[in-house]
Amino acid sequence: MKKKLLTIFGILLVTLFIIYNVGIDIGSLHLGKRTDDIEVNNQYDIRSSDFYKQFLSTDQLVVVNLWATWCQPCVEEMPMFLELQKEFPDVRFATLSIDKDSGKLKDFLMKNKSLPDVTLQNAAYRKAIRNFLENRSEKSLIYTEIVPITYFIKSGKVVKKIEGSMDKKKITSIIGSLK
Repeated sequence: MKKKLLTIFGILLVTLFIIYNVGIDIGSLHLGKRTDDIEVNNQYDIRSSDFYKQFLSTDQLVVVNLWATWCQPCVEEMPMFLELQKEFPDVRFATLSIDKDSGKLKDFLMKNKSLPDVTLQNAAYRKAIRNFLENRSEKSLIYTEIVPITYFIKSGKVVKKIEGSMDKKKITSIIGSLK
């Protein structure tokens, strides 16, 4: 009897370990590890993306902020970027999230009026966009998840990259020097 209970307990532990590390969907309930449901169909030709059409095919200065809902400094920067967007109407601003859970990202964006976030409409191109921002080949693997990072793009090329949080004075100075 004791041997039978230990066997059942062992099987139960192994099953729970697998569910926790792999994840399982039971109807609308998800147990265990989440997969990246935003990047379901990777596309690598960035020229086909809305991001390219809206932000890279222009001569305007473009400021793209890489962020995540779980990153407190990222969330704290959002109001500053909104202010800058109003102060510099000739500069294009956008955000790109590295979040892996589209539901959580959608909820956050609905609750917080933020910059135009291009993540969901460019989900299939997110890796290609990040590779462009980092000047890597379109199909490169992404190894780091550092946020916040702000990229300054002029004439379709990244001309400056700042890792970490920035204050309004610093970003205003950078915008002024690049315009």
